[in-house]
Amino acid sequence: MKNAVAWQVMSHICCTFDLRNVMDKERREVRETEDSYDHVLKYTGVFGGVQGLKIMVDVVRNKLAALLLHRVGVGLNAMFMNIGEVVNSCTNFGIGFSSVQRLSELYEQGTEEELRRMVGVVRTWSLWSAWVAGVLCLSLSRMLGRYYFSADESHTLELVFLSLYVASLPIEAGECSILKGVRQLRRIASVEVLCTFSTFVFTIPIFFVLGLRGIVLSLILCGWAKAILHLWVSTRIFRYRVHPFSRKVLTAGRSLITRGIPYMLAAIAGSMTTAVAFSYCLGGATDEIGLYKAGYGLMVTYAGMVFVAVEADYFPRLSSVNHDVVRMNHTINQQIDVCVLLMAPLLICFVMAMPWIVRLLYSHEFLPVVGMAQSAVFYMFFSAVTKPVAYTSLAKGDSLVFLAAECLYNVVFVCILYIGYHRWGVLGAGVALSCAALFDLVMICSFYGALYHFRLRLSSLRLIVPQGVLLLAVVLTSMCGSTLLKYSVGLPCFALSMLITWRLLSRQSQFVLRLRNKFGRKR
Repeated sequence: MKNAVAWQVMSHICCTFDLRNVMDKERREVRETEDSYDHVLKYTGVFGGVQGLKIMVDVVRNKLAALLLHRVGVGLNAMFMNIGEVVNSCTNFGIGFSSVQRLSELYEQGTEEELRRMVGVVRTWSLWSAWVAGVLCLSLSRMLGRYYFSADESHTLELVFLSLYVASLPIEAGECSILKGVRQLRRIASVEVLCTFSTFVFTIPIFFVLGLRGIVLSLILCGWAKAILHLWVSTRIFRYRVHPFSRKVLTAGRSLITRGIPYMLAAIAGSMTTAVAFSYCLGGATDEIGLYKAGYGLMVTYAGMVFVAVEADYFPRLSSVNHDVVRMNHTINQQIDVCVLLMAPLLICFVMAMPWIVRLLYSHEFLPVVGMAQSAVFYMFFSAVTKPVAYTSLAKGDSLVFLAAECLYNVVFVCILYIGYHRWGVLGAGVALSCAALFDLVMICSFYGALYHFRLRLSSLRLIVPQGVLLLAVVLTSMCGSTLLKYSVGLPCFALSMLITWRLLSRQSQFVLRLRNKFGRKR
């Protein structure tokens, strides 16, 4: 059975197909379904299912990593990954965002020759980004070591080899943006599955044999495995052609760079915010960083499975209707409804089961993050509303607006995190995450309402408020320490949240009807 499933996945990825027929077929499907809840649910389910599989693999990987590396190793891994993100953010020219927008426009227009040329431009600039990122990380390895590790130069050699990992990131991002731009969502999901298993295969044996010394090696192997897998899939659609020394090709990428630089600056600001949080807010102690990273991952990485379809499916859809205010507002509110409906019951379940989840995913060393993760739950709930709205500036190409909003949020986040952590420790860090997310929600809705005439529908507001109240009740009772109170309040709240989700999906989509028909036939 396992072999049959694996063969189906490999066949699906490897098959060659005519670009024109695929584009025509998928354009028809998009136009027929883009305004329906079923479309949003379909791809949220597809990518959520992939994320669920990734989580299952991560459960085993994180458990073994926590046992093999302990809190110090988890914190060290987080710091190396953050260094890679900072360097990549400084050198990727924002191509990941700007190219998706441009490719999506060309895809909608049906200009296939121009689309092929733009793919070549994206790949050429991604190749240059990879080279610059690797050289920059190599040349700054000693300085980065002093900054991140408090003048301890014992990690300098590891940072030298980290340049190989950094060089793989632009390649992966460029190929992934190509797949997103031409709406190859199923293939993106398939390659994500393969990337998940490759990460597990490369990580655990290295940690077992080399321990802390194998962290950078595992990052290198995982990074290039992901890049190669994305290349393998995308080259089935567009042959790999790059022209790194062609003035015409490099000039054609100027528009992407112009659009992408503010996104790059925003990514730098985000990565530097994490670096500041590690170095100053959390004191630079790797064990404390390990706790923070674990608590952050519990809420943001695992509960964030609902958001994985936002960038892959929602962003191209929003880009195609960004000039029509009515359709734009409809698309945004529709995405908010689905995100809140799916997120609220999941978060309620997470809050109640958090002590078990920590023991399952990590070890008893990480139990202090239970309170942090529970108090940070509103970070994800508010993000369910904020994220669909925040993509408006990206869809419209207003990169300076996006940059200003990101920088303001990062400044406020660092200030709140510093206060919260120094007053209440990791619990305060969780409260700070929720407070920062609330600020972001108010800021984004206010600014984008004035700039783009975004309006939150009354029906969406009626959905958000009850779900938020139910979640708040579960969080407060879970943090009281009484197991009886937690479950006596939490289970009814979970049932009521599921009922709200079920009723709205019954009215707005065919999803519930299909489920009833399917199980009815089985009986």
